[in-house]
Amino acid sequence: MNQDRRRQAEDFLQPDEQLIAVCACEPGPGVPNPPEELLAPPEPAALGRRIEEKLPRPLQQFFKARGHDPRRDAAERTPDPADGKGMEGGWQSAAGRFLIGRAGARGSATDVLVVTDRRWFALTDVSPLWQSTPVMQQYWEVPRSEITVVRANGTGLLQKGRMQIEFADLSWVAVSALTPAEAPGFAAAAARYRLGW
Repeated sequence: MNQDRRRQAEDFLQPDEQLIAVCACEPGPGVPNPPEELLAPPEPAALGRRIEEKLPRPLQQFFKARGHDPRRDAAERTPDPADGKGMEGGWQSAAGRFLIGRAGARGSATDVLVVTDRRWFALTDVSPLWQSTPVMQQYWEVPRSEITVVRANGTGLLQKGRMQIEFADLSWVAVSALTPAEAPGFAAAAARYRLGW
């Protein structure tokens, strides 16, 4: 487990909560982006608000409608059919809510997925692009009972770190570990604790 990721997760632990596993990840190939109408409008940063206030009204309206965050550009794309399915279940499913929460956080393209003895949660870095110290924000949380299994099933050259997170409502979403070798260990740690080994 990467020590930096572990420290980031520890800041979000509740009293007497035990950290089980941490993995840096991003949406897997084939994962769709939530429709814009399901996302809350982004909150502009203080500097951004001051700049926008100085712009002519038509430009202000353009930037408010656009809601542009360059850090997510690399992750935002339409799924390629060659990637296969990256999600099962609609936007109201547990998998859909996970992706909506992630997109709504408008953080960095990389996330930290965390498993504890009580819950699963996910963090993203919401610091400004020019800031070197990460500012982590939690964007998703469910009780441990909501996740039925995590499968580390990397395939091919492009999906070695792929994991499939399956929810109690039978929906699932694919994520890719940033370090592919961490995927099997993360999935095994989550399963071992669930089964009480």
